[in-house]
Amino acid sequence: MLASMSTRRLDDFTVAACDGGFAIAAFGCGLFDAPLWLTGLVAFAMLAYWSWSRRRVLNRLHGAIWASQTALAVSVIIAILAGSYWLGLNAKDLIT
Repeated sequence: MLASMSTRRLDDFTVAACDGGFAIAAFGCGLFDAPLWLTGLVAFAMLAYWSWSRRRVLNRLHGAIWASQTALAVSVIIAILAGSYWLGLNAKDLIT
């Protein structure tokens, strides 16, 4: 039981670190005025990673529940990445 809990916690921290990494990447795109396609690539990669890292939970959901949970998660992810990008744009103006 203890080994299972420690593995789960490690997985949770790994997922959280990767999620934070994508937010930092979006911040960097705003900070260094990256092309829009690169920012879109970061967003697409984050959505792909999210769907892969949550696949066990998503596979258990069906129909309307799956659609509503996925739509909510995608909108939250886009809002977080957009906010990170916007903070990067504003940080660029503060630095220069």
